[in-house]
Amino acid sequence: MILLKLLHFATLICWCGSLLYLPALIASSVRPSAPLAGHRLNRTLFTLVATPAALLAIGSGSALFLQDQRFGNWLVAKLTLVAVLVCAHAFCGVLLLRAERQPGSRALALPSALLGGLLTLLVAAILWLVLAKPF
Repeated sequence: MILLKLLHFATLICWCGSLLYLPALIASSVRPSAPLAGHRLNRTLFTLVATPAALLAIGSGSALFLQDQRFGNWLVAKLTLVAVLVCAHAFCGVLLLRAERQPGSRALALPSALLGGLLTLLVAAILWLVLAKPF
């Protein structure tokens, strides 16, 4: 159980850290002077770090739930926010594809900034729900 929790925490740190970093990385890579290597870094971070970490975090969290059999209203709220986090992860992938297809387009700066703010609020809300278990 302890190793499963450790896996869950470690993958959550990688996933959330990657998601918080990606919008800024995408916004900076759409500059006209941005090198092509920036797009490769974005894609590598998304496909080799963020997505596998997300899958492991969700899988280990599901295993923890099945092992503990604890269920409360806070868990339903947390899982709802995690579902929104997964959608934000997918939107990050959409922004990444747009940045690759439209190099030099400044139209992605605002969506990237909004996504970064949303991700910050989501991670903070999930952390609060897990630590406080308010209901």
